[in-house]
Amino acid sequence: MSKRTQRKSMGYIKKDYIRTRTMPGSWYLSSYRFKFNITHFKPFQDKLKERKLVGLQCSSCNRVFFPPRLICGKCFVKPDRWVDLRETGRVATFTITYLKDLETGEVSERPVVLVQQDGSDTTYTAQLSPDVDYKDTYIGMPVKVHWAEEPTGGLMDIQFYDLVEDNSKDLELRKD
Repeated sequence: MSKRTQRKSMGYIKKDYIRTRTMPGSWYLSSYRFKFNITHFKPFQDKLKERKLVGLQCSSCNRVFFPPRLICGKCFVKPDRWVDLRETGRVATFTITYLKDLETGEVSERPVVLVQQDGSDTTYTAQLSPDVDYKDTYIGMPVKVHWAEEPTGGLMDIQFYDLVEDNSKDLELRKD
């Protein structure tokens, strides 16, 4: 039995549509101008300059997003409450990347991790400290933010994540 007769037996009949209008056009994306308003991320950027972490909380489902998002993917509401977050977190998952040095040809192995900040419900892609051996990386590993020398107010202010040696000491909230 051919597909066409199968469709007819299921009650589906394909119709042939007559092309009525065509319009020539060119779709060059460079001819369009896109605007992206990031003014609502200003508190996030200001806190990063102060070496502090904040997340954006959804007022409907109470999920906390780090980094902030425009819309909550669960309830489609715009998150509107800023919440302070700890500098610590856990590795949610990771992968090993193989980087080849162009000059020497030597291949180095480094883990790229998804970190879930303590107090946040989402993950963030980051690097681990160069001192951490990739073989020692595991899911649930406690980590802490290592800040850049001069913060500029962007996510690159988090240079990498250090391994936390003593959980109980480093999980305390900052005093300042």
